[in-house]
Amino acid sequence: MLTLWAAVLGRPFAKALAVTNLLTRLSAGAVTLALVLLVEHERGSFGAAGIVAGVFAVGTSVGAPFVGRLVDRLGQTPVLLATAAVHGAALLGLALRPSAPLGVLIALAAVAGAARPPVAACMRGIWIAMLQGPQLRASYRLESALLEIGFVAGPVVAGAVVAVGRPALGLILTAGLAALATAAFALLPPTRAWRPPARASRGVLGPLRAPAILSLVGSRTALGVAIGALQVAAAAYATAGGRPGFAGVLLGGFAAGSLLGSLTPHLSPSSFALLSVAMCAALAPLLLPVGLWWLAALFVLAGTPLAPLNAIAYELTDRAAPAGTGTEARMWTGTATAAGTALGSALAGAAVDGASARAAVTAAVAAAAVAAAITLMSRRAVTVAAATPLPAA
Repeated sequence: MLTLWAAVLGRPFAKALAVTNLLTRLSAGAVTLALVLLVEHERGSFGAAGIVAGVFAVGTSVGAPFVGRLVDRLGQTPVLLATAAVHGAALLGLALRPSAPLGVLIALAAVAGAARPPVAACMRGIWIAMLQGPQLRASYRLESALLEIGFVAGPVVAGAVVAVGRPALGLILTAGLAALATAAFALLPPTRAWRPPARASRGVLGPLRAPAILSLVGSRTALGVAIGALQVAAAAYATAGGRPGFAGVLLGGFAAGSLLGSLTPHLSPSSFALLSVAMCAALAPLLLPVGLWWLAALFVLAGTPLAPLNAIAYELTDRAAPAGTGTEARMWTGTATAAGTALGSALAGAAVDGASARAAVTAAVAAAAVAAAITLMSRRAVTVAAATPLPAA
């Protein structure tokens, strides 16, 4: 896999595309924590901070498919530049006026979320235009690895910036990084050269008229619930063990396992159902009554199927999306995961309050089982999608 990644990154402008893509993912990984730390510091209320962060997530979920549809109609560069400006300006407004009325902060968070730049979805469109065969399939694993790096490093960077400066500085840097990295990505030659298909029958429903896309949206939502519940479970296990800071080790182990999984040989899209079942099975050992360090090892094990599962979901999305709806389809499956994660965190938080950390893990395993069940029940649509050629450049 590393050899294939080297070949992918050896293409013209590929390294610049990957670096700017990674920088936007770091910003995306940092923004929620930066929002929470800033609002809580200014208002002394985690409740208000949670509302602002939650509205940001809802804004992203609602706005993402519409932003994706704009890309499919207008091209990547104009939409990326516009969303970079709006997203960055809204976050900057939050950073500079955290004492504004809560309603103003909520409005700014909603705008910032809805205008989140669709860099990751655009990147996959560019890979399709640049690559073929094994290199294209390897790019899906590369995208999954970049996602995990952003997930791990983003909050660490945000926390470090806040630790050495004012809380507003974390959000200012997050906003600036998102805007500048997106603009740099948008102005690279492969991005400017990308054009939506000249002939496309998008329809009102866009990619949602494809059964496989509907199946992916459902299964990715359920998987997001599992991931969100797991994040709460990590914090609850660490707190119950008397070491709250150990939650970062547990989640870091989960991400490390996913990164290790991204290095395994490529699997065909037809193995999506098998990997969905494997994801559920890998989470189950987290219910064992073991110490924190053994639990960290189990979190590594739990993460190993995630990157291959994500990579195949990316590939199936591109295979199943009707012509001219590729970016919107990627935004639908991406926002389904994000929305599921937010829901999973909320459900698991209530479960932990009413029972224990194992209740959150039980919720994660149950949600992963639902994701696998959705995939198995719609295996005919998934099989058809797996046999569909990837779109040509």
